[in-house]
Amino acid sequence: MRSVLFFTLCALLGLAGCCKHDDGGGREPIPYTSQIPMLAWIGIPQGWSIEHYQALRDAGFTHQLLSGYGSLRMVEDALEKSAKVGVKCLVACPEMSTDTEAAIGRLKNHPALAGYTTVDEPKMGDLSRTAAIMRKYQACDPRGISYVNLLSFDTRESVMGAPFNEYFNRATRELPLQMLSCTFYPIVQRDGESERRVNGRWYENLERFSAKARQLQIPLWAFVLTSSFHHSTGGGGYPAPTLSDLRLQIYTNLAYGVQMLQYYTYSTPKEAPHYEAPIMPDGSKRATYDLIRRVNQEVIKLSGVFVGARVVDVWHTGTHLPRGTKALVLPTPFRRLVTGEGGALVSYLENGGRNYLMVVNHSCVKRLAVEIEASAGVREVDAEVCLREVNWDEVRRYELEAGGMRLFAWE
Repeated sequence: MRSVLFFTLCALLGLAGCCKHDDGGGREPIPYTSQIPMLAWIGIPQGWSIEHYQALRDAGFTHQLLSGYGSLRMVEDALEKSAKVGVKCLVACPEMSTDTEAAIGRLKNHPALAGYTTVDEPKMGDLSRTAAIMRKYQACDPRGISYVNLLSFDTRESVMGAPFNEYFNRATRELPLQMLSCTFYPIVQRDGESERRVNGRWYENLERFSAKARQLQIPLWAFVLTSSFHHSTGGGGYPAPTLSDLRLQIYTNLAYGVQMLQYYTYSTPKEAPHYEAPIMPDGSKRATYDLIRRVNQEVIKLSGVFVGARVVDVWHTGTHLPRGTKALVLPTPFRRLVTGEGGALVSYLENGGRNYLMVVNHSCVKRLAVEIEASAGVREVDAEVCLREVNWDEVRRYELEAGGMRLFAWE
């Protein structure tokens, strides 16, 4: 059932694309029939016009999570508008609690419905209640996703209510999960620091959640932080995302096998007006919206690589490996891969009978030099998402932009 849900989700997206051949120089396109799913967390507020829904879709989003909706009728209005622009919704409203069966009965067959939100970031003491809600929703609608977003490895034990391993094992054992998600925003800037940096525990968190998703055979969902805000208690916060920040988060998530990219937030949350979200309370756009749209179009073209991809292994390079990760062991077609001291994530993926090696710069602020030697038959994936033949008689040298990546493929 779990794997069926994932492929049903992908099939519903129905967007196809491919690159064009050039002048016959041996380039092969990587087509796709399903776009990599992209979820706008805190989507369009209730009552907004269809133009706002179209803007969300134009930015590349396939899904939105509705928040703060005051009635079932308002959710139905949002579903109607979402259907017109080709977006699916995760929904919640008061009637979901007061008359669950009747509410889901009205919603479950709507073409724009993806599922229902349950509990966000449940603590140890919330897991039994969360499991009961999920089972109730699934009994009313076995096809709809009962969405839950867990706490991460970086959460303090005093907040979580138990050591992480105890919490994680119980949550993934007792919750009837159809997907696996947790909150983690990796790019931070401390008070007094001039430069943003990556939280070193991010990779260890991805290691744990990616492994568990593969074990449970359910899709992994992960976050891309698109709003900036400062911690109310001081100490720093999350800076306004740059293009490099967005790329680093997206490509790292995809390298770990993520099958739904969750963008937090799209609109400004009512309860957090200090957030600088892509969409302001009056509906106008910040510059971040254009950055998201730009990078999403870049990523969508790569859907043929990442939709349904299986992670074979993930390694890291650099002077100091991120905690919880392991050093690079090159797959057979590669003879050498050396990076600058900042290092890179190196992911081995399989999809559609083809193998991919993905190299992602660890840094969101610095470029990275990479040298690669490989055997004949290994091809590069170029900017148009075509496979291009490479002469491997000599070492190939690349320079990855901050947050950037390179892809290689072989049969």
